[in-house]
Amino acid sequence: MDRDGLWYRFLVARYGEVCGRLEDGGRSCSPWWREVGRIRDGGGWFQECVTKKVGDGSDTLFWLDKWVGSVPLCVRFRRLFELCENKFGTVADMFSLGIEEGGEAWQWRRRLWAWEEEMLEECRAFLLDVSLHADVSDRWLWTPDPVEGYSVRGAYSVLTSKDLPRVDAAAEMIWHRQVPLKVSVFAWRLLRDRLPTKANLIRRGVISPEAGLCVSGCGTLESAQHLFLSCSTFATLWPLVRDWIGFLGVDTNVMPDHFVQFFHSIGGNKAVQSFLQLIWLLCV
Repeated sequence: MDRDGLWYRFLVARYGEVCGRLEDGGRSCSPWWREVGRIRDGGGWFQECVTKKVGDGSDTLFWLDKWVGSVPLCVRFRRLFELCENKFGTVADMFSLGIEEGGEAWQWRRRLWAWEEEMLEECRAFLLDVSLHADVSDRWLWTPDPVEGYSVRGAYSVLTSKDLPRVDAAAEMIWHRQVPLKVSVFAWRLLRDRLPTKANLIRRGVISPEAGLCVSGCGTLESAQHLFLSCSTFATLWPLVRDWIGFLGVDTNVMPDHFVQFFHSIGGNKAVQSFLQLIWLLCV
């Protein structure tokens, strides 16, 4: 929020700024900054814990920021947001144009239907008690602790005190105490399709589409699914391993499902399943 600070000015120079919001830089930005942008725009626990405290409204986007109510207005009144002309206006801009009936803030791509007019009336009623303060700047508010604000300790407390969705079974099983960390990290990246396969390099603009064929020379696009599960050169490892262990099976073409199916394939106790986990991780 410190628009004059060195860090903010550096990010503006590096990635750009549109309508008061830092850009994520598209494909040219660093993976780190792209992940920061996803925290801002992707919802989840962090976005649930922050809200905008509006002062003069000049630094808060009317439709896109969460500043009144529990969700942004673009979510609460999605139909109006889809039809509005000014999707990136600030709260100050909208109020100065007039949000009352007939106000110039409400500009639409077409004439509203009757039920859309009713939604607009609901939106205006929702904003009826909002007032701006000309001498107060907008600021972010960390709702779990509005007094002290955000801290790593506070975020950790939030994460450990709420029931978060459990990760998929495959992701839990790659962290094995008898497996080197670098192997588990490799498997973690594989299950999420984060390895630098040629398909991913094309998507990131690193290589051209013409250079995307599998390294084995089979003539197919080199994706993680192809390399590890269906390539005529590399995927033949799996039936050989099954024959060695002594069980039959049909491989799925989905990587997480393949892992889960592999270590559950012959049943057995935890020791047997742990052994099969090791074998799968060794193979990949």
